[in-house]
Amino acid sequence: MILLPTGEGEVEWTSIEAKQLRDFLFSDTGKKMLTLCETQTPTLLDGTDVNRTLVSSGERKGFDLLLEFIFSLTVESPKEVQPISSYPDLDSDAEWAETETSKPTTQES
Repeated sequence: MILLPTGEGEVEWTSIEAKQLRDFLFSDTGKKMLTLCETQTPTLLDGTDVNRTLVSSGERKGFDLLLEFIFSLTVESPKEVQPISSYPDLDSDAEWAETETSKPTTQES
C-alpha cells in the first residue's frame, strides 16, 4: 500500500484526539493491532548483498519512524515555539552600530 499526499497540508491534532488514540492503543483491539504491526516489521538482511541490505535497512528505519510517529500522536502536539535570536534586528542601525568594544585592538610590536 502506498500512502499518497492528500493535499490537505498540516492536520490539527488536539489533546482529545491524542487521548482517543492512547485509549485505542491500550484497548484489546489496539494491542492486537500493535502485535500485528510487529509481525509486519521488515527484517534486516545478513549483509551478503549490500544493495538489498541497504534497501532492507531503509525499509526497517521507515517502519520504525512511522511507529514512533504514531506513538508520538498519543500526546498533544506541542505549540510552536518562536526561537529567540541571539542577533539584533538586521534593520536596526542602532543595534549594529560600532562601539569601542566591537573594534579589534591592535597589538603593539
